[in-house]
Amino acid sequence: MFEGKNYINGNWDKQIDGVTTRNPFGSNFKTYSNVNPATGKSLGEFPITDSSTVQYAVEAARQAFEQWKRVSRFTRSDYMNKVAQIIERRKEDLAKVISLETGKNYNESVAEVNEALHMAQFAFGSGRYSHGEAVSSEIADKDAYMLRKPKGVIAIVTPFNFPLAIGMFWNAAPALVEGNTVVIKPSEDAPMSTQAAVQIYEDAGIPRGVINLVHGNGDTGDCLVREDVDHVCFTGSAEVGKLIRQAAAESWHKTTSCELGSKSACIVFDDVEMDLAIEAAVASAFKLSGQRCVSSGRMIVQRSVYDEFCKRFVEEASKLKTGNPFKSTLGTSGCPDAMVWEELVPNEDIYYGPIINEQGFSKIRKFNSLVASDPKAEILLSPVYSGEGKCFYSTPMVYKSEWRDCDLGYLRSEVFGPHVGIIPFDTIEDAIRIYNDTEYGLAVGVLTNDFRKARIMRDECDAGMIYWNGGSIAAESHLAFGGVKKSGNGFPSAARTFRAVTHEISWTVNHADSLTFPQGMK
Repeated sequence: MFEGKNYINGNWDKQIDGVTTRNPFGSNFKTYSNVNPATGKSLGEFPITDSSTVQYAVEAARQAFEQWKRVSRFTRSDYMNKVAQIIERRKEDLAKVISLETGKNYNESVAEVNEALHMAQFAFGSGRYSHGEAVSSEIADKDAYMLRKPKGVIAIVTPFNFPLAIGMFWNAAPALVEGNTVVIKPSEDAPMSTQAAVQIYEDAGIPRGVINLVHGNGDTGDCLVREDVDHVCFTGSAEVGKLIRQAAAESWHKTTSCELGSKSACIVFDDVEMDLAIEAAVASAFKLSGQRCVSSGRMIVQRSVYDEFCKRFVEEASKLKTGNPFKSTLGTSGCPDAMVWEELVPNEDIYYGPIINEQGFSKIRKFNSLVASDPKAEILLSPVYSGEGKCFYSTPMVYKSEWRDCDLGYLRSEVFGPHVGIIPFDTIEDAIRIYNDTEYGLAVGVLTNDFRKARIMRDECDAGMIYWNGGSIAAESHLAFGGVKKSGNGFPSAARTFRAVTHEISWTVNHADSLTFPQGMK
């Protein structure tokens, strides 16, 4: 079994309340089981960290910050170079860990490791170019500069679907290069990947207290965001993001970066190559069983090619295979103590794996039932459910419907599963209206050969990420990743984390022997 451990102030396997040191598997507190969603078997036990230990982790990060912020930015970024080299060496093992605990097919897990690698490399490179900018002053004898300072202790709460890339690299790597320290709480559905990433940072020589890891459930995450941290990076549901922003508002100094849910879409115009449109739509809808924040739950298709698109989309969706991402799994122990995974053989026939847990599965079934009960919706492909009570699988639900006000809500709500509505439109104005008619605004794929149409959609769609002739899943580490409206609060992750975790300050230098005020003030 994999042994779940906290990592606080450079120490593993300690739960500390300021007075006593306790074994995390003793009687003083609870643990939870990390379950392989493809098999329902436990991969290991992890501590549910209590509030006193969370406080201790934040205090350790605060103390380390005072020294870490004074380390050269070049030196801080050099750690990212060491981290990147370790990721390269452990790529296969890391990918298998991700697939084990998330159910991702192996190819997607390898891609996630590459995302983590690219962000580590980007963070390393970022420490090597000019930081800040020189600007002109109104006063001839003054120089003026814009500089950025670290905020302090950064709390990171991560999702299950990208357990390696998002928290420890999209968020933590920029935070560390900028001179912040970090306390991270991984998803209880995917803690192994985060722990493996923390081990990489330790092996790279990161100083004590700069990175801290606390495992746990929602209560642990709530404790962390309410502690004396300076910024919270959160990726997850809009509902939890709202609570985090409310908690931050209770403090005068605490800021947040919230990358939240979506009702993303692919918009298909009648001038596009249909092969490209189908490929983009299928990937956008069904990669990771639709459990991506940017997954397209809507296909908004011009009416002149609507029937053709529906037919071909259903044909392709029907071919997709779901199941265990591995042909063979580890023995009854679930997982070895050391990260050696030779027994795991990727199943390359599997396009997507299981639903992450029973809660997610129940939500998908609920929305599928709403579609089935709506006489104005026509089901094109009915889902098939399978599993043994501890693992949950669903094939795609595909339906078509005119866009309309719907009390049932499934047209506008995030399902987070293989659930897709195909909606016709007539004019470009219709396409814009339909896409924007939700509370969300994360990602949209615009599929057209007409640059003018693409440009209009770029300007008029409420989205943080717009991809021309691509699907809605096209993230790159060096670009901003985030949304508008209910999908985010304007502080995206990935490359733009560098700005979110720093304060921008003005620095002016007076070279004159007397004082001259700007704006002519005397």
